[in-house]
Amino acid sequence: MLNVCSLVCRKRRVKCDETRPRCKNCTRVERECEYPQKPVTPQRPRALSTRTFDKAPSIANNTNLSEFEVVSLRIPTPSGGLSASGQDTAQSWIPFNIDPQQVAGTVLPDDSFFLDDSLFSFGDTLTPSFGPTEWYDLLAQDAIDTMQDRNPNNHWNFDYSSLSRRQSPRQSAAPDVGPGEGDGPTTTTQDLPSEPWNADSRIELKGNELVFFEHYINIVAPILDLFDPLNHFASMVPHLALRNVGLLKSILAVGARHLTLGQATKPIKAMLHIPPGTPASVHSLSPNAAKFAEQYYFETLQYLSQNLLYQTYTGSREILVTAIMISTYEMFGTAENPDHSAWDRHLRGAFWIQRNSNTSGESNDSLRRAVWFSWLRQDIWAAFRTGRPALTIHQPTKAMSDLATEELTTRIIYITAKCVQFAATPKEQNITEYIEAGATLMRMLDAWKRRLPQSFEPIRIAGSFSTPQSDSDATMLAPIWIYPPAHAAAIQMYHFSRIVMVLNQPSTGGLNVYQTRFKMLRESTTMICGIAAAPQSQNLPSAFVGFQAVYAAALCADSQDKQVEILEVLDKLLHISKFPSRSILDDLVKVWSGGS
Repeated sequence: MLNVCSLVCRKRRVKCDETRPRCKNCTRVERECEYPQKPVTPQRPRALSTRTFDKAPSIANNTNLSEFEVVSLRIPTPSGGLSASGQDTAQSWIPFNIDPQQVAGTVLPDDSFFLDDSLFSFGDTLTPSFGPTEWYDLLAQDAIDTMQDRNPNNHWNFDYSSLSRRQSPRQSAAPDVGPGEGDGPTTTTQDLPSEPWNADSRIELKGNELVFFEHYINIVAPILDLFDPLNHFASMVPHLALRNVGLLKSILAVGARHLTLGQATKPIKAMLHIPPGTPASVHSLSPNAAKFAEQYYFETLQYLSQNLLYQTYTGSREILVTAIMISTYEMFGTAENPDHSAWDRHLRGAFWIQRNSNTSGESNDSLRRAVWFSWLRQDIWAAFRTGRPALTIHQPTKAMSDLATEELTTRIIYITAKCVQFAATPKEQNITEYIEAGATLMRMLDAWKRRLPQSFEPIRIAGSFSTPQSDSDATMLAPIWIYPPAHAAAIQMYHFSRIVMVLNQPSTGGLNVYQTRFKMLRESTTMICGIAAAPQSQNLPSAFVGFQAVYAAALCADSQDKQVEILEVLDKLLHISKFPSRSILDDLVKVWSGGS
């Protein structure tokens, strides 16, 4: 006999203790155990597990999921054309797998819906050697290209060489790296401070800087903090920035860039929702906000060029937050230019910055967790709009039954990312595996919903909300109030995910199947639009999530009346959020009309 795992364990991709004549896995479930009699050539893992279920749940009258056909979710691309999810073959799909604890003929418990890291593959989507320095080179090149396009004669006399990576002038010794790791000479670093890339004392803000700093805290940070009960981006990040020039400049760039949104069509005061106490100077600075934003952005890059040589900086909290600020800066840029390419590249860069420091949704440091979820929220929308897979390869280790309420609120962000990955899966091959992955994700969504406490339930308002009992009950605009706002947004993301899954579930058709599918779509559309229409959702943080969810619901609107209703909701949300570009509404109308 060969010293290899049993055939059953290999097929199920579970670890085998190689006990003979029967391994522990097979002994536990009283299953026959076989071992190979001759060497088996190792094979590349398949995109998805090939296991089938005897009792897999169905979304239609207990019909087996193999009876579903492939239905592509058509998503308007930023250029105005249409891209069918799963047809973007240039991007590698990130596959799924079922928890290895499952035994044949049983349904996984609610706590065991985890995905197999060994099956994840990005292909050419992410470069294995991509690190902080490569990320910076990408940022610098994009910045130079943008500046040259807008200012071909360099009237600003900007020194492009200042963006090249170099040793900081204020360094008295090389950064703390080993031989061959840095660009400068190798010297002892024992006398250097542990964080030489931070200021020795708190930075003093100037008049103009204070305006953009306050705008970030009052207006932008709540968007990033919607799912974070500790409000890291409003409470902790500003204090970190007052000791780190690069982070401070990135915050000022984001604040200034957000001020540019919607200036051409709306009064500045109405556009900004300026809170009481905001300095009057914001009005005079706003017309020049774009120029200030670019200036602060380039100063951020200059800081990075001087400090990336510090190994401690490349894994610090400051660079993590700076990376998410840079992607947020590019995100706001898509409101003026619907081209997602720069934002997409910088989201990938932020992914590698996080990988470099092992940052994930389960990091011990609460700020790192907040950064990761904020990044993932951005990546979900960018991936959904362009038809590519979401970038995360994180796999939670904590079971749903062990999650606190705030952790349940963020777990749906992770599940949504996996659903967007599923929508971008090539569907020409591996249908069996694709069906299995879809069934797993639907069970994950159901298990998440069942775990929710009462704070996720609607607050009933006499005369304005009733639970729909039939297809015709309640209009989509009947307000649905869920409090707190993070829980309302989580419910919207749940229904966003369900819409994506239903539109991409394999099926062979059948009247009962389609009736059930359309019923699910109507239910999710009603909840999404009802939450978005509630007065309590008419705020900037909620509008960011609400617009994305309503947009997904709009893709399955099956009548002109519903399309008109949804378009009205989207227009109101866009008026509040100023993101994304208004051209997205034109794209949506093209989808409804069958145009391309």
